[in-house]
Amino acid sequence: MDVDTIRSRLEDYRTALELDRYELARGLRTESIARTLRAQQDDLFALETRSLIESAIASAERHSLPRDVHSLKILRAGWTRQHVQQELAPIDSAIDRHGRVVTIALRDGTRQPLRDLKLLLATAESADYRQELESNRIQQAKLLIPLMREKIGIEQGVASALGQPSLLALLEAETGVDLEAITSHARAFLDQTHDLYQEVMGWTVRKRIGVPLADARRCDMPYVLAGRYLDYEEAFSAADMILRTRGFLDRMGISLNAGGRLKVELDNQGPARAYVGPVRVPADVRLALEIKDGQRDWQTFLEALGRALYFSHVDPEAPFEQRCLGDPGLELAYGRLFRNLLLEREWLRQSLEFNRSKDYLVLSYLERLYDMRLCCGRVLYDVELRRRGSAEGMEDVFEERMRDAVKLSFPREFYLHDVRAGLHSVTQLRARLFEPLLNLHLLHYFDETWWRNPRCGPFLSGLWARGGRLGIEAAAEDMGYQLSIKPLLKLFAKNL
Repeated sequence: MDVDTIRSRLEDYRTALELDRYELARGLRTESIARTLRAQQDDLFALETRSLIESAIASAERHSLPRDVHSLKILRAGWTRQHVQQELAPIDSAIDRHGRVVTIALRDGTRQPLRDLKLLLATAESADYRQELESNRIQQAKLLIPLMREKIGIEQGVASALGQPSLLALLEAETGVDLEAITSHARAFLDQTHDLYQEVMGWTVRKRIGVPLADARRCDMPYVLAGRYLDYEEAFSAADMILRTRGFLDRMGISLNAGGRLKVELDNQGPARAYVGPVRVPADVRLALEIKDGQRDWQTFLEALGRALYFSHVDPEAPFEQRCLGDPGLELAYGRLFRNLLLEREWLRQSLEFNRSKDYLVLSYLERLYDMRLCCGRVLYDVELRRRGSAEGMEDVFEERMRDAVKLSFPREFYLHDVRAGLHSVTQLRARLFEPLLNLHLLHYFDETWWRNPRCGPFLSGLWARGGRLGIEAAAEDMGYQLSIKPLLKLFAKNL
């Protein structure tokens, strides 16, 4: 097997997996065929395959081919990520299936999928009922703890087989991500937003549920923050969502279907969900949405749209690894760029004709601050967990990190559930740090209403075309920035 064969087989395998996930998410199949697909790839994910990639890197270095070296390192990192996923797949599949099939009995006699309980919490006025719903989630989380503890041990074994002492060390070695810098950003953000968060969230919690912030529980937060979804629901109709979206994209010079490469499918059944299926990048990208009415549906849609547009504009001539195996934080950042249009007063006015945005925006920024602090707390805990490589005794650490982050009671039973995708929290935080820089970059070139500038679309298309050739840190540097919490601090200080 040579490198070109590895590329080709990896792409075919990834395409088959993405199609399977898409069809499963859309209800087009009842059972996944991923196990069969994985069984056919044992030799592709053997350690000898990695050695072949490393030999190709060494050869490119000897021949002074820096572009080839860079691309092959992306291929190695992508292969490693897929290899880890391959080893963890049986456990991850069992966990995912649990989330899909488990339903919870409600007081009215109906049953709801476990994954929808957060939406129910948002409308549960009774504190006792919120606790009842949370108890159901806790009970299901307990059932998964043995599987998740086993997963931590398998991660350690995989890292060891690849010559690293932990998943943490493996990530740093493969991607060059500076985990010390990322955890420093997390600590600094928590420190520097502490007083603002305590003041604004404390006031909001007391007004909404009548208790001090310190007495609030995690299950209360969907209800506390639900005001911006429920009080302004009429302004966020889904009836003309595609028409309005096509309108603002057209003004930017972006086609909603990306020249036929992006297929958008809408359904109004069930709670707001979105599934982005980059089946074959960039030629076949699918965006499936279940929507009704409300701001949450717009939020779900716009975030998914940003990710789908990124995938569908990648240069089709780029090597597979640059199209599909680059930094996963990039797609998250572009998703958040579009999601955060809902925090732009002028975008709301011009795109949705929503003019009563003052109180709405305060709640929106408060939820963003809560989400950011939660992400920082998870990073600090996730890094510590993966550094130890053992779940033993980590319940207390989890409880402490989460209370430090969001200042309320957090169920310790979620100590593995909340970080079940190893170090994904790091990817999320890097994306959240990069997105404000990306927004500043667009402001620099196209002013505060970049989203209606006809030159902005081609500009974004050019960034998307690079795919994963640059990671987040390199992309920030290319724009003249470094990852920093300062843009976010300014945003929160200005809007809260």
